[in-house]
Amino acid sequence: MLLAIDTATALTGLALYNETGPRAECVWESGRNHTAQILPQLDLLLHHAGVERTALRAVAVSLGPGSWSGLRVGLSLAKGLVLAGGLRIIGISTLEALVYQYGRPGMPIYPLIRLGRDRFATAPFIPDPHGLGRQGPDRNLALDELCTIINIPTLLCGDLDETMLTRLRRASGTTLHAPPPAAALRRPTYLAELAWQHLSTGRQDDVATLEPIYLGEAVRS
Repeated sequence: MLLAIDTATALTGLALYNETGPRAECVWESGRNHTAQILPQLDLLLHHAGVERTALRAVAVSLGPGSWSGLRVGLSLAKGLVLAGGLRIIGISTLEALVYQYGRPGMPIYPLIRLGRDRFATAPFIPDPHGLGRQGPDRNLALDELCTIINIPTLLCGDLDETMLTRLRRASGTTLHAPPPAAALRRPTYLAELAWQHLSTGRQDDVATLEPIYLGEAVRS
């Protein structure tokens, strides 16, 4: 059984995944209360799924970019579980998990994570049948900077509201697609599934050296 932990932003998520697929999932707005909320929520998720902590064999954790404090909470919990239980650990880029959730082969996609102060983490991707198709590194951009980059029909996802989407559409002068609100929720099950695929190929990370992905100065959500 794999446990996925996503505390990259104020939206927190936990998921359980095994060889049959998703077992359980919960997503909620934790604000800055990751520390106080995540362990009780994990215990509740395990209880409802009928899974003991001893059944866990691996932990996947969202590495960011994202909230400085949130990422620290998630990674600390993941490392604690791994060290206590002798589990495997795998870190997944928050942006790459978003691309896995929403990407369509051949469609350019910019996943967005709000960093605060009108700044966003993003990177260009063009998914194909063989992978996520990353086209460049993670960047810390203002919304106006993003407007100047996107000049072809593109899918946007992540921390995106209708006001932002309208502003981007007007400034970019091209067709921009986005999932509707109900489908726009960042779900930890996709993080879990992506991590499961990596683990099935033998990949795992070093618990001692695994670190969050920060872009620029620490900005708390």
